[in-house]
Amino acid sequence: MSPSRLVFALHFHQPYGNLDNVFADAVDRCYARTIRLLAAQPHVKTAVHVSGPLLDWLEKHRPAVLGELRVLVERGQVEVLGGGYQEPMLAILPDRDAHGQLQRMAERCEELLGQRPVGMWLAERVWEPDLARVIAAAGYRYTLLDDTHLRAAGATEPLGPYYVTDKAGAGVAIFPIDRGLRTRIPFASVDDLMGYLKTEQRVVTYGDDVEKFGLWPTTERRVWQNGWLEQFCVALKDHQESVRTVLPSELLAEEPSAGAVYIPTISYAEMGAWALPSEASLAYQEVAQRLELAGFGSDAARFLRGGIWQGFLAKYPEARWIYRKMLRVSALVEAARLQRHPHFEAARDLLYQGQCNCGYWHGLFGGLYLQHLRAALVSALIAAEELVSPRETARVERVDHDGDFADDLVFESKRLNAYVAPSRGGSVYELDLRGPRACLTGVIGRRREAYHVDVSRAQVLSDDELGNVSAHDLVRATEHGLEQRLVEDRYPRGAFVDHVLPADAHADAFDRDYSALALFSNARHRILSVDEHAASAELRAEVDGYTLTKRFDLGDALKVSYRIEGSGMARVVKFASQVDVTLLSPDEVGGRRIEVTCEGHEGPLGSLAPGARATHPKVTQVRIACADMGIDVTIVPSQRCELWRIPIETVSQSERGFEASYQGTCLVFVWTVELGATKSFEAALTLQG
Repeated sequence: MSPSRLVFALHFHQPYGNLDNVFADAVDRCYARTIRLLAAQPHVKTAVHVSGPLLDWLEKHRPAVLGELRVLVERGQVEVLGGGYQEPMLAILPDRDAHGQLQRMAERCEELLGQRPVGMWLAERVWEPDLARVIAAAGYRYTLLDDTHLRAAGATEPLGPYYVTDKAGAGVAIFPIDRGLRTRIPFASVDDLMGYLKTEQRVVTYGDDVEKFGLWPTTERRVWQNGWLEQFCVALKDHQESVRTVLPSELLAEEPSAGAVYIPTISYAEMGAWALPSEASLAYQEVAQRLELAGFGSDAARFLRGGIWQGFLAKYPEARWIYRKMLRVSALVEAARLQRHPHFEAARDLLYQGQCNCGYWHGLFGGLYLQHLRAALVSALIAAEELVSPRETARVERVDHDGDFADDLVFESKRLNAYVAPSRGGSVYELDLRGPRACLTGVIGRRREAYHVDVSRAQVLSDDELGNVSAHDLVRATEHGLEQRLVEDRYPRGAFVDHVLPADAHADAFDRDYSALALFSNARHRILSVDEHAASAELRAEVDGYTLTKRFDLGDALKVSYRIEGSGMARVVKFASQVDVTLLSPDEVGGRRIEVTCEGHEGPLGSLAPGARATHPKVTQVRIACADMGIDVTIVPSQRCELWRIPIETVSQSERGFEASYQGTCLVFVWTVELGATKSFEAALTLQG
């Protein structure tokens, strides 16, 4: 009897913008070890995908590792998988960018590894039917998707070796990744795994993150110290009469397809839950559990699906804003191509970096909650924009930038961009510093996540105390007391977010128990005037007896002027304007500092650490600086005010468990004023830098 055949595919990836020490640690603890183990086990044929950000890092810092992998390719043991070069979510890209990313990856694989790929790894296995057309047009013949994708399309058991699908006649082959293998590798015993592989004569495909071989919790000990991966490779050699590894291209040549299949829009099951809003996610998981308890789990799993990946762009406005920025820059880069702009290719490379998927969403891994990933995306996009669309003079454009069917005001100058949403508080939701290529307001809001229901029962455990558990099954916290830090914001974060507060309001209450007399922070503002050439605009909103007129003027600086009026009897209130900023760290390192200057005092007061919490009276200037990032910005109030400095922390999950992360600092400029039928107040904040 001929042996079962195993298509064994490994996905090596670190996202664009990840820290150098993270890349180095992953290479040393996982990637280099895996490649060297494969070199010592020539009977184990493997398909390998190394994402573009990791290829770039290895070429610069560890070219010897690429050389070792290339040797395996040359001797026919490894087949190279392509994909989108910067590991983008292909389903959300304009066709020109999707095609360009796929082609760029094929070229780089041929250049660095000596083989032009004919198959590809699809990021997060996020599938849409139209992708068949996109993938085939770029010259790829196959990809790998989860077996649940095939079952959702009605494929019958046992699943075949591969299937074919097409869009408008453009076809690709689909290899079904076996869930039984994904859950067993490397968490089951080698004997159990080999028994599973030898159950019957068949073709089975494994494809998953190679980070499971040393980077996930407990896997360093299991895979390397206890020798699990080597034992598995030896078992494959000892049982070659029962199981042999085969490359995907070899299987395409050896076996006919199992037929045509048309797969719906889908990703893996966990992604379907993560992409839903928190309440819907909890409801979805409850339905799945009830079906499981009723004995319908495996049957329902074929057709029960949660949200789709694009749901993250609705769930997280911060992700949507980066996405919309990416689309704006993509259009600028395409215009540069048509105009044969000398910097087109450099700008295109930066655009592709800004499309790396990991900072756009959040599930088990930190993703969107890792501010350095979000910052890297926006930095690349600003850099691309600066190459092909520099601004010598200031201007403002009235356009629906964020795609919500309401006009935004897009201010641009040589020094900064400010995107204003009149329909959402009239605040700046993105403030880019063009010179440093940084989004000063790149702060993610605090919100309820479905997994927060488990924070109170999470334990602080070491890896040794976890035993043999997958990262998907962890209920662990990195520190005690995280449940006390769960706070939900009641308005969008950004810059020049406005509040009318009770006279006794203070920083702690504002932070944890927000209560406003008038919700200007969420109010819809009317656009009174826009002067494109003067780069100015005026807005107005009326809320609960108060009228706020707000004017933006962009020149060498951005000036935001306020006039707040009340009706009825006069009363004392606090008028506040909030600016959220991030320097990517709460600590005073790399020149990161927030300096507060107060009337009657020489020099800055209090701690300079960006993450410090404080209240300052009689403030005349705030300086936000970071030598490492090239940021040096001052905010000057037109008249002295009180300043509340409030660090912003989120509680999110990662492969390590639940953890708190500093996201930025909320600077609240506060004036105590009397407002009434005959009393009003005027002030301004000027941002220079």
